Amino acid sequence: MTDIVVSPKHVLCLCGSLRRVSSNRAALEAARGMASASLRLELYADMGALPLFNPDVEIESLPEAVLDLRATVGRADALLIACPEYAHGVPGAFKNLLDWLVGSLEFPGKPVLLLNTSARESHHAQDALLEILTTMSGRLLAADPFPVRLPGAGCRVEAVLANEERRRELQAALGCLVAGLA
Repeated sequence: MTDIVVSPKHVLCLCGSLRRVSSNRAALEAARGMASASLRLELYADMGALPLFNPDVEIESLPEAVLDLRATVGRADALLIACPEYAHGVPGAFKNLLDWLVGSLEFPGKPVLLLNTSARESHHAQDALLEILTTMSGRLLAADPFPVRLPGAGCRVEAVLANEERRRELQAALGCLVAGLA
């Protein structure tokens, strides 16, 4: 009898913050460290290299950074997004990343799960992201973002992993990913 080998599902983690030390990045890195063998989480690190979105450029040849983003999204089985809220909205750099995916063939139908790392119940950016991702034809795996209550700027992955409640919150999100990709 031969064993069936199932390769792990590839989940691309998109952090909506450009900060070097970000609670959103810490949550994604902690999730990567906690993921079961059925998931392989990869953190996308090139958001800052994307040029400003211009629909005219889509008609011409796409910049290399955009081609790489689209190919990376295309290879992923799902997306895990953690995005901060700036001035009650989605940060410009992250909205720019999403704008480059609007006209792509790689994004529609892609399973997406959101994390909300705000400690103070912020929801404006999360509500906007749900609307944007739905408009882009993303397949949302949960109606609401999974809360992972972190203190904000300066939070490191070690602090997330050291907190039992945060680990439980991330485990619930990872369970939703596994179930959504089954």
